[in-house]
Amino acid sequence: MQQDRHKVVREIGQQTSGGFSKGRSRLARLIKDDFFWQSTVVFAASMTGCGFSYLYQIYVGRALGPEGYGAFGSLFAIFYLLSVFSGAVQAGGARFISKYQATGEKDKIGSFLYGMMKKAALLGGAGFLVFVLISSGIASFLKIDSSQQVVILGTVILFSFLTPATMGALQGLQRFYLFALLGAMTMGLKLVYGFVLVNQGYGVSGALGAVTLATFTTFAVSVLFLLPLLRSGRRGNGHNFRELYLYSVPALLVMMCLAFPSNLDVILAKHFFEGQEAGLYTAASVMGKIVLFLPGAVAAVMFPKAAEMSILGKSTMKLLNRSLIYTGLLSGAAAATFVIFPDLVGTIFGKTYLGAASIAGIYVVAMAVFSLTWIVAQYCLAVNDLRYTYLLVAFTAVEFLVLAFLHGSVLRMAEILLAVNLLLFVFSYLYVFFGCGISRREFIGDIDSHAGLQRRAKDIR
Repeated sequence: MQQDRHKVVREIGQQTSGGFSKGRSRLARLIKDDFFWQSTVVFAASMTGCGFSYLYQIYVGRALGPEGYGAFGSLFAIFYLLSVFSGAVQAGGARFISKYQATGEKDKIGSFLYGMMKKAALLGGAGFLVFVLISSGIASFLKIDSSQQVVILGTVILFSFLTPATMGALQGLQRFYLFALLGAMTMGLKLVYGFVLVNQGYGVSGALGAVTLATFTTFAVSVLFLLPLLRSGRRGNGHNFRELYLYSVPALLVMMCLAFPSNLDVILAKHFFEGQEAGLYTAASVMGKIVLFLPGAVAAVMFPKAAEMSILGKSTMKLLNRSLIYTGLLSGAAAATFVIFPDLVGTIFGKTYLGAASIAGIYVVAMAVFSLTWIVAQYCLAVNDLRYTYLLVAFTAVEFLVLAFLHGSVLRMAEILLAVNLLLFVFSYLYVFFGCGISRREFIGDIDSHAGLQRRAKDIR
């Protein structure tokens, strides 16, 4: 009997020791995991940037009041929608520079970057001219008295094409720490410039002009770090951009669809509802963007790694799943905070915005779900699985039509966003896992490889 007790004690000790060993082993793997640490650093910088960005939004919201903030929010939403073009520039830059890094064709990086910056400058200049020409029409649609604010928004677009070219290069080169620092710096400068200009009485125009100044400053600093590459590219023989053009069209569509759920609804709210209601909806959307942009660090680190692994023929499904888990934890925690404490919107923006609490509770959950779709879409762009574009475009069209025809109230608009975004994520993940995309082929390849190893082990026995 005593021997049996000793045996049980030994077994418990061995199991406990084994559990501690496994725990130490997992911790050691985590410490050595580049993806985890790079995501953590970029996330910390993103959090700092988000803090600056939301201090900027809070200050502008309080300084302008609900009606002025509604005008600012609708113009800022246009900026976000048009930033899909610059987003495609950054995605294309990161994708192809990652490719040249992975294949050892580093001599092509300089000429690619130099050529892409010239094209980005032309696009930005063209965008600014278009904005100047149609500024009166935009002001009329949004019920804004002065078209000057729309023209100032055009200057934001001008530099918003150049900065993503350099930031995409840093991302593709996997210089994540510099990438993170510059991103946080942009948001900090936006707050400083915004406080100065709005405080000087420039109102909505000053708030928008702050974005232009901050973006230009970041561009200038990033160019300094990339000067060696730009000089080598200028001396080179040029670059054939045909492959980039073929990639950019579906990438642009994806970026447009990713920008719509958190921006198009704000524009529609300003068009369909009165200034007070539109201002409350804008405040709720700002709370939702906190949830949506939290996992941006995960996507920024995942993108070049998934691109490189895909080019080298390595499996990327585990990377996607880890990215989704990190994103779900971050966005889920943030959304839960706003749901549990709905009056936070009033605490942040002031008592005049307390009416946005019920809208914000639904909106943040919708954005938490959409952040998962954001990761899937970025993954598909990274591994060059562009057929996913069809699914994303279809759901975006449905969302627009439902919002346009069933917008009974601003609360109803938030409910529509939640329902459509939930369905979109479910179908997106099913596409990646069970569809004809690269992930399914990798999954089957892993099974075949495992089965082959089992057969060889059986033959040896």
